[in-house]
Amino acid sequence: MKRYIEIVLNILFWLICFYLIFSIISPKNREVEIINGTEIVKISYDGMSVLGTIIGFVLKMGLYYFNVYFLSKYFNKKQFKTYFVFLFVASIITIGIELLKNRIIYGEEFILFETFIATIWLYMFFVGISFVHIIILRWQKEEALKQKLKEDKLTAELQLLKSQINPHFLFNALNNLLSIAEKHKQTEVSSGIAQLSELLRFLLHDTSDETILLSKEIEFIEHYIQLNKLRFDTNDPISIAFKKKGDLSNIDIAPALLIPFVENAFKHGIDIYNKSFIDINLIANNNTIHFVCRNSLKEKSNTDAMLTKNSGIGLQNVKRRLDILYPNKHDLNISETDNTYIVDLKLAYD
Repeated sequence: MKRYIEIVLNILFWLICFYLIFSIISPKNREVEIINGTEIVKISYDGMSVLGTIIGFVLKMGLYYFNVYFLSKYFNKKQFKTYFVFLFVASIITIGIELLKNRIIYGEEFILFETFIATIWLYMFFVGISFVHIIILRWQKEEALKQKLKEDKLTAELQLLKSQINPHFLFNALNNLLSIAEKHKQTEVSSGIAQLSELLRFLLHDTSDETILLSKEIEFIEHYIQLNKLRFDTNDPISIAFKKKGDLSNIDIAPALLIPFVENAFKHGIDIYNKSFIDINLIANNNTIHFVCRNSLKEKSNTDAMLTKNSGIGLQNVKRRLDILYPNKHDLNISETDNTYIVDLKLAYD
């Protein structure tokens, strides 16, 4: 509906402009007759006058929409120097064509200083209106994005409320299993259940906040690593390292932002029958978090193919979250070289 209103307003605007230009500015023939002592002025337009007005009008419309729908992309990207240079060049070319058209149609006597100044002012008017049009379209786009983010947030909150029912049940069940394992002195089982319980506690409570301390994210990763290590024997050819550097205590980030990369590394990087590794480095320096996760790549089986599909969804989700939550504040590079999968994320924080 809004699109139709915009089209109608554009048509009305140009109809009014065409009428005013044609009736006030366009060259015309004036004949004065005296009938019974009264002067009667007759105004007529010849074919060339009408043609010249239409051509000039098309030139103005062309410059207008060229600015609104093409040059505006430079303005919206804040490339103001490029925008104004292109706008100036486009205006000069269009005005030059207009003056050339006037000379061809109306003759040299029409190229006067007053006509030249009037033409420039007229084009400045349309450029000014087109700039207002750009600002309105930009505002509408920003408002639409804000509305979409609000709707997405509401949908996410509803999904979170629904998803909390089963985790609460599972959390209580895990506590019961932990008590049984400790009672029978099953150390590895109780340790695994305890680690899993901490992971679930984090996912259940902390991920509902807009931001969390980076230290909590690190704690989750450490619990996740310890839980996965229970699958391996000490003599398995597996190397897992998580190194941290810098002051990581007072940094806020979006919850569960780094976890999908670590989860992906364990899914596709660890093979208990062959030499494999995961190397995670996290550095905080100059208001920037630098996270690098490297892992070996194991040969894919049918089960791994299914995991790849699911992890692909997880990576796409985290990329989308980065685009929404950290626009122009992150640099994510994912590469694969020499049987090594590398995630390199730089994230600026305030």
